[in-house]
Amino acid sequence: MARKDASRLGVIGGGQQAISQICAIASVRKLRDIKVYDLNPKTLDNLEKVLKPLGIKFQRAQTMEEACDCDILVTTTPSRKPIVKNEWIKPGTHINAIGADAEGKEELDPEILKNSKIIIDDWAQASHSGEINIPVAKGLISEKDIYAGLGDIVAGKKPGRTDEKSITVFDSTGLGVQDLYTAAMVYKLAKSAKAGKDIELI
Repeated sequence: MARKDASRLGVIGGGQQAISQICAIASVRKLRDIKVYDLNPKTLDNLEKVLKPLGIKFQRAQTMEEACDCDILVTTTPSRKPIVKNEWIKPGTHINAIGADAEGKEELDPEILKNSKIIIDDWAQASHSGEINIPVAKGLISEKDIYAGLGDIVAGKKPGRTDEKSITVFDSTGLGVQDLYTAAMVYKLAKSAKAGKDIELI
């Protein structure tokens, strides 16, 4: 969903989700800089400690707006009110909205969603507990405003990005089927590499 030449990553929220998001994005895009904003300096200290052995360096953004000056933005906070303003988001930006994972949570200014191509895991789940849950409840957006489901993009039914100027938002809630598929892949790879250890649970 991000532009192929996307090289600047911004992250708001430096906890555990930030670690996996940064590592995943760094594996599919050549990042020249990473800016991370968090209210707690100790959280950023821990993030730096974890990423250092992986050779991933980041700068500490002084404000959320500074972190939003990027090609790819990741939000991983537990916020219950919009913290990312519409005017901070430039054309061509891709946003991974990760933090809203329960009813009443919200990180993005609803105007961002209204001006974006929205990609979701699943309508029932996203509209109840994803980034779109409050805008949907308020009638600001509806199912017809959703560009695609993640499965449509992965299956090649729709392109993740249609032009260089569009803002795309992935409202990630996560589905059990995705976790099961990933676990099955890890299990098969471990068996073929003869890694790990058999444990009797019952």
